Amino acid sequence: ENVTKGALGDLLDTPDPYVELFIPTAPESRKRTKHIDNNINPIWNETFHFILDPNLPNVLELTLMDANYVVDETLGTASFEIAKLEVGQTKKHTCSDLRFSLALCDKEKEFRQTRKERVMLGIKKLQSPSQQSVPVIAIAGSGGGFRAMVGFAGVMKALFESGVLDCATYVAGLSGSTWYMTTLYSHPDFPNRGPKDINSELMNRVSSNPLRLLMPQHVTNYIQALWTKKASGQPVTFTDIFGMLIGETLIPARMHIKLSGFQEKINQAQSPLPLFTCLHVKPDVSELMFADWVEFSPYEIGMAKYGTFMKPDLFGSKFFMGTAVKKYEENPIHFLMGVWGSAFSILFNRVIGVRDTSDRSTMEEELEQIKPQHIVGEDNDNDDEPRKGGTENQEAEEEFHRTAQASFVQRMFTSFFGESTLFNTREGRAGKVHNFMLGLNLNTNQLMSPLSLLESFDLLSDPDEFDRIYEPLDVKSKKIHIVDSGLTYNLPYPLLLRQQRGVDLIISFDFSARPSDSSPPFKELLLAEKWARMNKLPFPKIDPRVFDREGLKECYVFKPRKGERNCPTVIHFVLVNINFRKFKAPGVARETEKEKDLADFDIFDDSESPFSTFNFQYTNEAFIRLHDLMEFNTLNNLEVSQAPYLRAQRNSYFKPFISSQK
Repeated sequence: ENVTKGALGDLLDTPDPYVELFIPTAPESRKRTKHIDNNINPIWNETFHFILDPNLPNVLELTLMDANYVVDETLGTASFEIAKLEVGQTKKHTCSDLRFSLALCDKEKEFRQTRKERVMLGIKKLQSPSQQSVPVIAIAGSGGGFRAMVGFAGVMKALFESGVLDCATYVAGLSGSTWYMTTLYSHPDFPNRGPKDINSELMNRVSSNPLRLLMPQHVTNYIQALWTKKASGQPVTFTDIFGMLIGETLIPARMHIKLSGFQEKINQAQSPLPLFTCLHVKPDVSELMFADWVEFSPYEIGMAKYGTFMKPDLFGSKFFMGTAVKKYEENPIHFLMGVWGSAFSILFNRVIGVRDTSDRSTMEEELEQIKPQHIVGEDNDNDDEPRKGGTENQEAEEEFHRTAQASFVQRMFTSFFGESTLFNTREGRAGKVHNFMLGLNLNTNQLMSPLSLLESFDLLSDPDEFDRIYEPLDVKSKKIHIVDSGLTYNLPYPLLLRQQRGVDLIISFDFSARPSDSSPPFKELLLAEKWARMNKLPFPKIDPRVFDREGLKECYVFKPRKGERNCPTVIHFVLVNINFRKFKAPGVARETEKEKDLADFDIFDDSESPFSTFNFQYTNEAFIRLHDLMEFNTLNNLEVSQAPYLRAQRNSYFKPFISSQK
């Protein structure tokens, strides 16, 4: 009572008081009462809820404020140790919005049971009417920008039309492959319409210059959306902008779609369950040394390493000790597309052509030069909801937002078209979300935890690779950084190696960049093997000497060693143009010069680099070449056919592995 601004201040204006409450240790740390106009004896009678960790020294800071049009004035402050407060009655409320378990969620279990029946029908159509056992088959696509996206489009068309996709339980993607999966699963006609027509739409989308999306009319829309997100208290980084660019390029009419919306594509197990991935990284550690794999499905998002999962609509919300203390609207799928392929936002100078495109260095080589702090920038763990300016009335509030937004737009335009660190450095371009494991107690001694009973492995390779993968996440940090999984290795195997999924056969497609078309294609697969061994997960032995013995092929098969249990078989496709040069379909030779010219191309040795990782515009010819190449390579090694050429020269791998069970 008797609120005063001082003798002189009271003569000029009667206070419009409100109280701000701040508990630094709380996840939702700052709250405030409404302001009361022209009142020196205000009565608020408002209730506020904070979620606290009783093991921390929780201090409540009360600040009496006077609301003004421009800048609010501080009238007084007081602090209280909450543990010593005895006013009223304390009521403990325990609940959790996280699921703590290594088991699959109930919805995925239900999906698997229903999908099993469909897979059995698919296998009987393809192979053996007497087939009784049903293997768990997974399709995996690597990263590689639009090259991976276009190549995976050809793969999925082949798998769909051959009936092989009907035999798969999962399809997992990383970076560029996730962009195609999103395009496919977000399409209103899929799976009733197959990839053929959808791929034609995609070809038209990627034939135009993506720089058109940086015109002022588009940028203004981006800024408005980002400002709304920022003002709500969510972190905003360059990855948000990149996600909008990718979304506007690939799914412009479906920008509103959410990941949870994909459930309608699988609610009757009519399609394989799509799995997407990114990494959680630390600011001061190389992503090759430390990274937690984050998995995304239409049912859940989480990290299997810690056995923590949530529903998709909670990803990005503020959590504390497993409870969502502030929920936001579910992120649109284009934000996740930006996160899943965020390596390209880190190297955005190359993407938009600011740097000399004649530089033939691969993205992998450039990323090796990036320090961890360049990826995530300076971590700011402060609240993202700053004190607002004047709150005298609604007009003042709106004027504040207009001024701040105009300033933000101006800064962004300067960043886009001027000399700005946004383009000239790589800092701050990782995705950032609120830490959903904030305040948790990570017990690494549980028998079911992957963090327990750790062993060392003497593997011949870079000693820094995965050197710190056993370290836990920082449960005190209010935000976490999430980046493209291809920054550690370029295949989504961790999602498919979860023992709870029990995958029997992995058919993987690697679109990773190589120095030349003739280079050995096992770099990423060897990293996957090492990661699996360090996490004590069964994985077939990858012998790179097979390249010396058998030469470059369209695909390779790696089987479990004799007596090895619960180990998947891997059929690994690589990006090569061998038989496609002579055959337009399995067993059907090319005849005309036009047909031969279309297929006569290199991928990594082409001096024009049409399939560069940094190329975000594909001519129709380039799209057709890459798309049809991977469609052919897939059919050439999976299709059951009686053509003499195939009987003599083709490796028909699918049949023996589809009928074998461990």
